[in-house]
Amino acid sequence: MSHLNTKTFILAGLIVISAAGIANAETDYRQVVRDTDGQIVRNTYENCVRTKELTDQGSCASQRVAQPPVQHVAEQVVKQRQETHPAAALTQEERTVYFKFDRTALLPESKDHLNTLAKVLQSDQSVKEARIVGYADRIGSVSYNQRLSQKRAETVRDYLIANGYTNARVTETRWVGKSEPSTNCPAEKRAQLIDCLHNDRRVEVEIGYVHEGQVSDAR
Repeated sequence: MSHLNTKTFILAGLIVISAAGIANAETDYRQVVRDTDGQIVRNTYENCVRTKELTDQGSCASQRVAQPPVQHVAEQVVKQRQETHPAAALTQEERTVYFKFDRTALLPESKDHLNTLAKVLQSDQSVKEARIVGYADRIGSVSYNQRLSQKRAETVRDYLIANGYTNARVTETRWVGKSEPSTNCPAEKRAQLIDCLHNDRRVEVEIGYVHEGQVSDAR
């Protein structure tokens, strides 16, 4: 055997021995230390802290408890909050119904809207109170629109009560007439103006929640 071949065999032997040593180093059958949450305790070098006890569970790497992604955890928290307090998940649009010009009667779609709202308010024990607020558009006199918004608010209040909203009192029903517009419509022809002012002809349901003895609002 030549001198070169001898060196080659020696080098190959050292590689095999080193690989075996690395494999043995990676597999430590001593019991790992866990905290109160069941997570593996690691030192400042990210190595597992172990006891003298032996276990057949293999290396520390196989003991790592997988953590859910942060986004997934956030989604679970939001979902749990909505399931526990469904009223808190309602948007302002879901707490609002609209009326035809110069009318106080509920539209069919508004009744469906309020049926859903009544069920949510009735089932959510975190709801302390609901306040009904009526609005009117700017067409017409102040006094006329005041009465119009009052009638709209009372219509919604009576409908909610008649449809099972009984777990919390409707403590306040108010109306603001045309004093709090939400639209900015230019001077147009009457038909166009009426259409533009649609969002001002509405009733909003404001919800008060109980949190640690105090009431917080959703408007």
